[in-house]
Amino acid sequence: MVYCLIAIVPATRQDVFLCLAGAGPFAETLVNQTFPRDVSVLDAALREKRVVERTDLWTGGTVRDLFVDAGVRTVRAVPMTTEEPLPDGRRALGAIAFLRDEPRSFTDPERRLLDDFGALISLSLQRAELRASTERTMARMQLAVDVALDLARSLDVSEVVRRLVRRAAVATAADRCALMRLEGGEEGEMITVDAYDVSGYEGGIGYRRSVVGQALVHEAVVSRAPVLGGQHSLGAPTPPGLRRALGDVRHTATVPLMYGGEVVAVLALSRRRDQPFGPEELETLTLLGGPAALALRNSYLYARTEEASRVKTDFLDMAAHELRTPLTVISGYLSILREGTFGPAPPRWEDPLRILDAKAAELRRLVDDLLLAARLETGRLDASLRPIDLREVVEHAVQAVDDDPELALPQDPVMVLGDPEQLGRMVDQLVNNALAYGREGGQRWARVELEAWPVQGEARLAVEDRGRGLPGDVGERVFERFFRYEDPQHPMVPGTGLGLYIARELAGRHGGRVELEWSEHGVGSRFAVFLPLLEGRTAPELEEDGEAAGGSAGVSPHASRLVTHRPDR
Repeated sequence: MVYCLIAIVPATRQDVFLCLAGAGPFAETLVNQTFPRDVSVLDAALREKRVVERTDLWTGGTVRDLFVDAGVRTVRAVPMTTEEPLPDGRRALGAIAFLRDEPRSFTDPERRLLDDFGALISLSLQRAELRASTERTMARMQLAVDVALDLARSLDVSEVVRRLVRRAAVATAADRCALMRLEGGEEGEMITVDAYDVSGYEGGIGYRRSVVGQALVHEAVVSRAPVLGGQHSLGAPTPPGLRRALGDVRHTATVPLMYGGEVVAVLALSRRRDQPFGPEELETLTLLGGPAALALRNSYLYARTEEASRVKTDFLDMAAHELRTPLTVISGYLSILREGTFGPAPPRWEDPLRILDAKAAELRRLVDDLLLAARLETGRLDASLRPIDLREVVEHAVQAVDDDPELALPQDPVMVLGDPEQLGRMVDQLVNNALAYGREGGQRWARVELEAWPVQGEARLAVEDRGRGLPGDVGERVFERFFRYEDPQHPMVPGTGLGLYIARELAGRHGGRVELEWSEHGVGSRFAVFLPLLEGRTAPELEEDGEAAGGSAGVSPHASRLVTHRPDR
């Protein structure tokens, strides 16, 4: 009888094989078990990067007893390696072992078949590893966005620190995370500001220690880079609670949080189990480090000076730019996988790749919102104003969304002076907000209505949804940056909390305004944009003689007006 084993080298344990799959009664008993690499013929095949066949099996060790007791007499091991390293740097994936219960070599046809099968499995594992790595990278990107948004919701120092240590601990599966603020730089002191411990250990808050006296912390501060190591030094005197919390720590990651080239704080993450922090945890911490440092810096400045607003804007701009580069790389690799550059993608990949594409598009929208909000705050958003028919802007924006909102447009042009791209973005934000929170019979629903008010000299654009609505105490807060109303009766809607803020800011840049006309909790909401109308002339006429007059002058008396009303509920 011939058995088959597929054993991989785990990314976190390079010294063992993990039996991933097995065929045959004996092989199936080894699934999910590990055994040392250095006592198996599989390791010889992997190290020598060639197929190894033996009839003498292993010599010594528990593995020999395991296979001999099972009656195995012949082994052919096919290595699984890759010429190009995987994203985590590995080249050795594992090996496939074909086991026979008699001391007889495999025939040449059998060898060709087994070796081809091994090559096929190796390629499949490579693709699976690349896909898993892409998914993990996307998850880290999403985590970085979530943390950046979460930390940006508050400038209260204690709240920012509390969120940060818990987020960092959960993201890296650490047993403990502590944040130390530095005073006096590399030769000064560090003060424990907050700590989170999954085992509930308390103590250490406010504890002061010399930076130089903590070798790992000092190395991280000097090198401006994360440092992996063992237990931190427990100098005397150490508070009893802190000594209990750190007494059985086996692995640590010490991460400097920098702003403007200077270390403002240090994150110390610990694990009590025998599992070192690896490259992926370091990548996660690196992604978190920038937004975390900026959030801390923002909160410190806000507590002392009005300059916090400028620093927060810098944080948004930098975070979006830093996220855009790796997001572009991820999107590029997804495109390569879909196009089959590395070979035809299996049909079962179609749904995962489609989901990844959708998530990448969602992340791009989040990053774009962050960049636009930052530019609006600093006045760095240039506009190209010209006479435009607002109907065309609204229609184009509505056609761009996946759903089909109800659309009501007047027959005659509604001329305003504006930047088509910025006004389109404003409409897009309002429509997507309505679709996200509007539900009618379980479906996404929104109504977009445009009309001209000649007497008032305004164009009115109303976007209405029938869905969750807002309670009366929320009011104008929905236009604040990052404000998101969390209804305990409904799941959280993904987003940045920037949509309505961006819409109001863009309307204001065009001499207009955005208002919440009405909202009822559990029923729906209606937001309206009011923009100044141009004189009652067509865009070509205005462009021809260079006139672009705004203000309160009336439009053509033929401009139609739609009657809007609150729908029956």
